[in-house]
Amino acid sequence: MLYIGHINNLRMAQAFVDYVNGFNISCQIKPVDSGCEIWLVNNEQRVKTLDEFEQFMANPNQPKYLEASWSTPNQQINYGNTSGFNRELLTNIISKSSLFVSIIFISCVVIYFVFNFINHDFYQWFKITEGYQSLSLNQPWRYITPALIHFSLLHITFNLLWWWQLGGLIEMKQSKSHIILLFLLAAIIPNLAQYFISGPNFGGLSGVVYALFGYCWILGKYKPSLGVSIQPAVFGIALVWLVAGYFDVLGLSVVNTAHLAGLLVGCALGWLEIKKQ
Repeated sequence: MLYIGHINNLRMAQAFVDYVNGFNISCQIKPVDSGCEIWLVNNEQRVKTLDEFEQFMANPNQPKYLEASWSTPNQQINYGNTSGFNRELLTNIISKSSLFVSIIFISCVVIYFVFNFINHDFYQWFKITEGYQSLSLNQPWRYITPALIHFSLLHITFNLLWWWQLGGLIEMKQSKSHIILLFLLAAIIPNLAQYFISGPNFGGLSGVVYALFGYCWILGKYKPSLGVSIQPAVFGIALVWLVAGYFDVLGLSVVNTAHLAGLLVGCALGWLEIKKQ
């Protein structure tokens, strides 16, 4: 192996390794006391790797590095196996974790487990109304909590994967207040919209997820320097699924109104964020 260079920040090191992996360059990260060392596995691409490393260190916040870090489906990082567990997987998860996103993630998992495997009536605590009563200001949490409950493994898996990826990106690249505001508005507004269209029996984080899609797309398109973006192809697929839901071709119960409302909320917040820069 060939030593390429030193990076102080593990997250930056991961972004570089993810990026050069797109050129079929295999690198390893070796943690040291003062940060991380980057090592090239195959010496045949030494010149290319050194050139890319120099460009990366000159401007590590370029959107192309961020995109590679968040879109690489299979991280190629090897930290060495000095313990009895997979440090690569653990470090990858930790590097994309953030406090508020983690709290919502864990809450959804716990609620899903209790609702589906322990007490099905647990759902009544999270509906937008108590039973079939009208909306009430006496229980304000109900305007938010429908976003936290999920009805199937596929339902919760899809939503939490995108919440973890895009929500974590926003919280780390911008701030905790950004993701909290986005979550609250993208839960309350789509929940209310869905309630007025279909009644109180619905749930899921997908309204918030569509808000993340819209927010990241607007910022990535008009202000890429903020480091918050989503690949156009992914956004396009999200739009196709949204439209497909209205034509009932999925064979599933889909909260179309919440999806659309969430997308509009995310786009609006993204536009406001650009305007205040």
